[in-house]
Amino acid sequence: MKHEILYSQGCFCKNCHAKLSKDHEYCYSCGAKKIDSRLNLKLVFEEFSTIFLNIDNTFLKTFFILFTAPEKVIDGYITGLRKRYLNVISYFTIGLTLAGFQIFFLRKFYPESLEIPGLTDKTGQALIFNSMYDYYSLISILLIPVYALLAKLSFFNRKKYNYTEHLVAMGYISSQYTIISAILLTFAVSLGGNYYFIGNLLTILFALYTAYCYKRLLDLSVPQLLLNILLFIGITLTATIIMIVFTVLIIFATGNSEAF
Repeated sequence: MKHEILYSQGCFCKNCHAKLSKDHEYCYSCGAKKIDSRLNLKLVFEEFSTIFLNIDNTFLKTFFILFTAPEKVIDGYITGLRKRYLNVISYFTIGLTLAGFQIFFLRKFYPESLEIPGLTDKTGQALIFNSMYDYYSLISILLIPVYALLAKLSFFNRKKYNYTEHLVAMGYISSQYTIISAILLTFAVSLGGNYYFIGNLLTILFALYTAYCYKRLLDLSVPQLLLNILLFIGITLTATIIMIVFTVLIIFATGNSEAF
């Protein structure tokens, strides 16, 4: 059983304020470990090992179950299951952290892999792509509501989830993709691959994984899934065209069309 590590003062649990005796090592009410000593490296390592290195590892369990039975993690969180798997915010944070390390590593040691064929650093397109790395975390956060909206519209005939619950589903799904892509992209680029080419291939896998998750979440048959995928593609293409037109209008309105 995973126990939260905390500091105790006197005979009360600092986590839930339950009364404790001196013989208690763990709080009988919330299960938190009682610690009377000051913070040191040993305690920090114990906290780290409890979360990430124990046999009953919450992160690894969440990671593997999201492949084999994603509905257990996503539906579990939506219906109130909070302890068995890592919550969506923590999982999303881990994904962003790994992606941040990945971008730092590639920029530092493999900058050529981030170059776009046919573009120089002075073109408007290259500047836009380069700025995306600086705001990757913000972009990732902003994309989750967009993904959730697309899912809500694509599966409008399925009333199982409201918009907030689609946010949870896409939070887990996109986090899983981010973790996998960070690992695979770093490995592939270190072997000489191009970041954008490999990234486009992984985007296809992201779409397939999303379809797989929603098939299990909504218990869809293959024909039903294909119909919803076609609807999703139509909505996505329409949204993409609108965004492109809007972006071009902004570029010309601000007088920056010479960059293209």
